[in-house]
Amino acid sequence: MENTKFLKTVIFILLIINIGTLSFLWINHPPKDNGPHRGGEIGEYLMHELKFNPEQRKQFEQLREEHRSAVKGWRDANEKLRGELFDLMGVYPSDSTRILQLADSISSVQKKIEISTFYHFQKVRTICTPEQQNEFDQVIKEGLHIRTPHSSQPK
Repeated sequence: MENTKFLKTVIFILLIINIGTLSFLWINHPPKDNGPHRGGEIGEYLMHELKFNPEQRKQFEQLREEHRSAVKGWRDANEKLRGELFDLMGVYPSDSTRILQLADSISSVQKKIEISTFYHFQKVRTICTPEQQNEFDQVIKEGLHIRTPHSSQPK
């Protein structure tokens, strides 16, 4: 009975580590030269696709800078937490409580980043004309499929 509980705990910990690793790779992947959807070119791509006028570009740049500033601290915190988590890899016996605490902290910080990003794009959408908003919605949906590995395409 105790052995089964231990194995379940180990599997759960490995699952959390895998999720953390995949999240890390997804967020911090090196930019590829595969077109406008990579790295710092996303903003330029958005402005180009939506055909922003000079005033919209100015507003967009301001919103983008506000968002970058807001999430920088959280991204730094996540990087630190991931470092602490993976530093525990060589510690035997593993402190499963600490591992779970770190995983929860990483999840909490990532949640803040995701919410901030959602509201950022919601603000960007408000600077668009109604026609641009329709195009914006399409670009965002396409972007989600590009950034989400193994996402199923609509049939």
